[in-house]
Amino acid sequence: MDELENRNPVEPDLAELQRQFDALRHLVVSILVLLVIVSGTFNIYLWRQVRSTKRDLDTWRPYASNLMSGYQKGDGQVVEAFLRNIGDYGRTHPDFAPILNKYNIRMPPATGAAPATAVPPAPDKAKK
Repeated sequence: MDELENRNPVEPDLAELQRQFDALRHLVVSILVLLVIVSGTFNIYLWRQVRSTKRDLDTWRPYASNLMSGYQKGDGQVVEAFLRNIGDYGRTHPDFAPILNKYNIRMPPATGAAPATAVPPAPDKAKK
């Protein structure tokens, strides 16, 4: 039988390995520098968005507080009554349902069930 020759794998040149290692190190450092630049740019963008949003919020805050105080002082009951009336109208007129759906006005279905606050009867103590 023929003997197979055991050949040692060709060992790469040490200079070639050093060159590849240096290239890999350069690539990693470049990626890290790029990552720092991109994350810094993103942080600056977010900081400017926060400043802009805070400025807009400060502009709208008096208007919103005026609306909230008006609702709490008495307009709230009027709005709730209007929504109740429009819901009742929507129940009796099915053609009005698309408008209620468009503005996301949901009313609980009208049922003849007893109110949920009804007290159950007390157990009979005479029976044992």
